[in-house]
Amino acid sequence: MANLIVLEGLSRTGKTTIAKQLHANGFGKIISLNEKMPDNTDLESFYKGCFSSYDAFFKTLKDETFILDRSFLSEMVYPKLFNRNSVINDNYLKSFLSNNVVCTYYLTNTHADYMKRNPKDSYIYSKDDYSKLKKFFDDSVKSLKKNHLAWIETVNTSKLDLEKTTNLIIDKQWKIQKHLLR
Repeated sequence: MANLIVLEGLSRTGKTTIAKQLHANGFGKIISLNEKMPDNTDLESFYKGCFSSYDAFFKTLKDETFILDRSFLSEMVYPKLFNRNSVINDNYLKSFLSNNVVCTYYLTNTHADYMKRNPKDSYIYSKDDYSKLKKFFDDSVKSLKKNHLAWIETVNTSKLDLEKTTNLIIDKQWKIQKHLLR
């Protein structure tokens, strides 16, 4: 089983910055897609290929720790906003979560903070789209928790600065690692 620290959530919440801080503190290797919405690409096929590659990678390096800047939760949410099919289904999700030790941090913020953090996405979310996206994430997190499929911690980066958020995650990860070593 690979140990996975998954940073999920809304755009401009600090996922990449936190991943770099976790890596700098020795918590694992970062896996991140630089291009989340490549031009002229069938996104369903693109993400299906990414997830298949990840699975093979994690099975091969099963004793390693990886920090994922987005993963299964985003693939459950973004297809709803952009009206495309998701490559995540219940069988894939159950397999992924049972074959790896997964600690997921769902990062949220406000639309105002999203705009303050100078979005560089190819698609800039309106306040309405951002609210829809947050609702899709919130609903998916509730469903995963209700069905006991995943451990997910929600962190609002509008209320905590990036340093405090990173320290909170580092503290949680130390506790989790101590618990797993018992």
